[in-house]
Amino acid sequence: MSNHLGRRFAILAAALAGAVLVVLTQAPASLLASAVNSWTSERVELGDPSGTVWDGQADLILASGDRGSSFRTRLPGRTSWHIDPWRLLIGALDLTLTNAAASDVPLALRVDWKANATVEPGRLRLPAGVLVGLGAPWNTIRPGGDIELEWDTLHLQSGALRGHLSAEWVGASSGLSPVVPFGHYRLQADGVFAGAQVQLETISGPMEMTGSGTIVDGRRLRFRGIARVQPGTDAAVATQLSGLISLLGRRDGDGAILNFGT
Repeated sequence: MSNHLGRRFAILAAALAGAVLVVLTQAPASLLASAVNSWTSERVELGDPSGTVWDGQADLILASGDRGSSFRTRLPGRTSWHIDPWRLLIGALDLTLTNAAASDVPLALRVDWKANATVEPGRLRLPAGVLVGLGAPWNTIRPGGDIELEWDTLHLQSGALRGHLSAEWVGASSGLSPVVPFGHYRLQADGVFAGAQVQLETISGPMEMTGSGTIVDGRRLRFRGIARVQPGTDAAVATQLSGLISLLGRRDGDGAILNFGT
């Protein structure tokens, strides 16, 4: 009799476990959207989510994070994600993001049970206007052109991020200047974040921006550089760029000192 009850209990437990698994695997994507909104303090939103927590898609929106702010920018295309639910059972996260409008390769993130993370090599191309969603100073500059991001394998361990990241502002323009484009710039970061060294250089264009700095923690950048009109630039173009340069920093002759976090 006891064996019979034991078998019935085992069958019932298996059925309940299966039902719970079905419910979990069908959890709507809106649950993940709500969690992301909370985790990022409303700086990242998943708009119009569809699918499930594990396999879904949404509009990726960047916001300034200030309540009541109107600075919200939607990335082009729909962003799809896949989370391996079975890896979560052993305390690991395998996340893959895909957005054909922004990249021809998926973004793969792996996090183990010790919270060590690895981001596989990748690249993104986004309209520079997405930076408006980050707030000041981008919401004042109103940038145009494209932002191209590229990185090798990034490793996060014990709160430190190690790797190489390159960001280029291609066809740079601003709603504050009629000069289109005024430059092409590259920002590179190497080493361990915090402590990574940052270098800004001008590739081309009538407005020069150069400088260097250090990422002192996961959020703050200490940077010093200069913005100025390139020597030999047409006088009319130089005049049209003068107002924008004045907004970038403290005036220093014909240029402006770029000074952040110091």
